[in-house]
Amino acid sequence: MPVLIGEAVGDEHNKAKGGRAGNQSGQELRIVKWYLSKKGWIVLRPRDLEIAKKIAEDMRFACNNFNIGYDQGERNTLYAVAEKFGFDCSKVETPCECDCSSLVRVCLAYAGIKVRNFTTANEISILMATGRFETLKDAKYTKESAYLRTGDILVTSIKGHTAVVLTDGEKAHEDDPKPAPKPVYTDAYVLVLGSVNVRESAPNGKVIYTAHKGKKLPYLGETIVLADGAEWYFVETPSGNGYISAFTNKRKKYTKLVE
Repeated sequence: MPVLIGEAVGDEHNKAKGGRAGNQSGQELRIVKWYLSKKGWIVLRPRDLEIAKKIAEDMRFACNNFNIGYDQGERNTLYAVAEKFGFDCSKVETPCECDCSSLVRVCLAYAGIKVRNFTTANEISILMATGRFETLKDAKYTKESAYLRTGDILVTSIKGHTAVVLTDGEKAHEDDPKPAPKPVYTDAYVLVLGSVNVRESAPNGKVIYTAHKGKKLPYLGETIVLADGAEWYFVETPSGNGYISAFTNKRKKYTKLVE
């Protein structure tokens, strides 16, 4: 199934300004298959799954409500009208207008994230300042749709356009962190031969602890071997359980499992 996105694109004359209030053509706001923007996408992913669902839900409401149209000159009239209904775009009965970024702002407010007015020029910085999003720039997120998730926000890498992802890609949850294994306590430990970080997950999870040379960390019974052959040990630290690598980038061993 194709990934769908919701967006506001132009008035009934396919222009930025001057059209009548409301979605006169049925295409001023629309739901379409994902496409690769010529300006390139950057993906902002909500950290909270429920917030992501709410953002996508309100975008669907807006695209299916023909009282909401496109006009950059009246771009904030939707926000003013929708605010009376908790930003629920399905309840908007007064013809009003938005543009691509002001529409996303309304969807954010519906999900409980209220931010100041923005355009695509400063959207990324304003949304990232909330602490509610992570930025995804890897090609598998920006140049294809398989890894996109419902509620992801697409923003062009330079000023231009923004949209919201409405359906999951086929690989949307392949990168979800796997549940931590149950610790198995034995007499084994990992001896640290040089300073190294312990991470929540291997290989790029959040750093939870830095172990220095000579430190002995209890080994918790699991060793992960990645596709490149690198080994990661599941260990206990004063900051919680996590994974420590056995090798540097040059393949020099700097931890040792002692059993």
